[in-house]
Amino acid sequence: MSRAMNILLLQGGGALGAYQVGVYEALNRAGIRPDWVVGTSVGALNGALIAGGDTEHSLQRLEAFWEEIAQPGHSFGPQSDRMESQAARYMALTRGVPNFFTPRRPWSIPLLHPNGTLPGFYDTSALRATLNRLVDFDALGTRNFHDGIRLSVGAVNVGKGELTYFDSHHHSLNAEHIMASGALPPGFPPVEVDGELYWDGGLVSNTPLDYVLEEEQPGSNLPVNCYVVDLWHAAGPAPSTIMEAINREKDIQYATRAGQNVHFLKRIHALKAAIRTLSHHLPEEVRHTSQISEILKLGLQQPVNIVRLLAPVREQETAQKDIDFSWSSIVARRQAGHDDMTQALDICPCHKDPVSDDIGARVCSFRSNRDGQLVEES
Repeated sequence: MSRAMNILLLQGGGALGAYQVGVYEALNRAGIRPDWVVGTSVGALNGALIAGGDTEHSLQRLEAFWEEIAQPGHSFGPQSDRMESQAARYMALTRGVPNFFTPRRPWSIPLLHPNGTLPGFYDTSALRATLNRLVDFDALGTRNFHDGIRLSVGAVNVGKGELTYFDSHHHSLNAEHIMASGALPPGFPPVEVDGELYWDGGLVSNTPLDYVLEEEQPGSNLPVNCYVVDLWHAAGPAPSTIMEAINREKDIQYATRAGQNVHFLKRIHALKAAIRTLSHHLPEEVRHTSQISEILKLGLQQPVNIVRLLAPVREQETAQKDIDFSWSSIVARRQAGHDDMTQALDICPCHKDPVSDDIGARVCSFRSNRDGQLVEES
């Protein structure tokens, strides 16, 4: 069997995206190079840093970005982690995040009446400059599977309320496409792309597994290894305070529907296998009729192997965990991502033992417990 096509799916989640840096670091160390990165919001941003340049320096680009936006920019030791986290959340709200976004002057915000500016509490022009400095958009893969790493980012058309994917396979991407994917209202203003306004893709789909399964794939004759990185937890305890309720609401709102998509994927592959089995029992003259031959084509498939990671919940997390850009939190999340993916690659033999055509689809879904050990999700 030929080598697999590697696809990396990165969910949105603000500061939680530091976990994805560690995941990519573990993949990189294992010699697994993504052929296609699909991201939403901070996943789109991390995806652009991974795909936008030579692969030898993709990890350095990720590290440079997260070092630049960290505040405080260093740690004062484990005993200060909680205080640093509180300070980072406060600074993000009141001063913004360096090289990312800054608060707009109160009188310039169209709170109740339009004033000719796009609605949003923060100015994200600093992010545009950062992306243009760190990302080589010309390096993104285009029509040919071997041109470079393909990048797809999800954004919502504000006027139509529809999810759109800006895809380097179809478009020439620039900083605006990445910023559109992360323009979460009402904090960030919508971003204009080709005369239309776009908001954060996570408003509709925060983990676009369905796009990967349905979209045209150069190299689709290859088996697929798909690495899905989730940052939010759909399941969790019932809240007992207002602040816990806000935190729980965020988790439910932005948690992936990848679990549902995975079950759907398994069902589709089972149906495809049934079609192939049925074809063996049909007379030759029946199989070659136009209507039946079209049906039998639906049974054709390449094997798909999904490795899904769910980022761990850190102690004393709050509803503002996605704006905790403290250096200590970034380092801790990155380390967790690295450790989790390293363990996952040992447990789930995706790159060593690709899925056979007979199996069709295999899913390894993991989350780490409080001891840092991976537990398989049902």
